[in-house]
Amino acid sequence: MSRLLFTIAAQTSGWQLYEGEHGRSWFEHLGDARENAKLLAATLHEHHGIPTAVVMDMGRESVLLARHG
Repeated sequence: MSRLLFTIAAQTSGWQLYEGEHGRSWFEHLGDARENAKLLAATLHEHHGIPTAVVMDMGRESVLLARHG
């Protein structure tokens, strides 16, 4: 089973959270985006067994923030 990525990317005046390739939520503060992404990823894995990860898009590379499964 492939891993579902929750990606946090900087936007002009906040942070966009993507679930896979689809924009899910927008946040004004990075901390809120990180908490929400980590909670979604952990819950999805815990309840449905889907491997997940949370990454921060840094432009040319991404940084892994959390991984489940």
